[in-house]
Amino acid sequence: MDIKKLTVEEFLKEVASKSHVPGGGAVGAVAAALGAGLTEMVANLTIGKKKYQEWEAEMERVVEKMEALREDLMSLAVKDMEAFDKFMEALKLPKDTEEQKKIRSEKMQEALKHAIDVPYELARKVRDVIKETEVVTEFGNKNAVSDALSAAELLRAAFEMAKANVKINMKSLKDEKLKEYYAQEMDELEKQVYGAYKRIRDMIEENGWL
Repeated sequence: MDIKKLTVEEFLKEVASKSHVPGGGAVGAVAAALGAGLTEMVANLTIGKKKYQEWEAEMERVVEKMEALREDLMSLAVKDMEAFDKFMEALKLPKDTEEQKKIRSEKMQEALKHAIDVPYELARKVRDVIKETEVVTEFGNKNAVSDALSAAELLRAAFEMAKANVKINMKSLKDEKLKEYYAQEMDELEKQVYGAYKRIRDMIEENGWL
């Protein structure tokens, strides 16, 4: 299923269905893409405004970056569903003999790593987007500051969804060194995402923009 080609209504119906996909990971990627879209919108609403002329080049840079990240994030939504399907295929492998059990276990571990990689990459992309959301909040068109805040809220939620998917798949991962690596990486990403999120909210509140 290529969710990039679905209407919003079709996507919502797929999410609400009995199927496991698209699940939280794919929805998180779409939420992050929406956050990137709102960030891009604020930048676009700043470009061409005399009041913000000194930030025009910066806003153009943000627009270009968000265009690329929106595409990346929607691709991650598809990859998330593919990762789940790959794990289910491994889970259904025969386990009647010791050799079959060994092969099944190896395939499941391989699929788990992929199922962690995708939301981990989502978390990294969220970090990349929210950094730019902070830029447009500070220097962008203040008439669109509510949209910048909306982007930040979507991105915070998307990060939590990515984190939940990393954590639940890590529980079954046998490679302790890899588990430690992912845990440390996610902790660092969380600091960066929530640092930007807090600065955005504080900036808006302290300046009375909303």
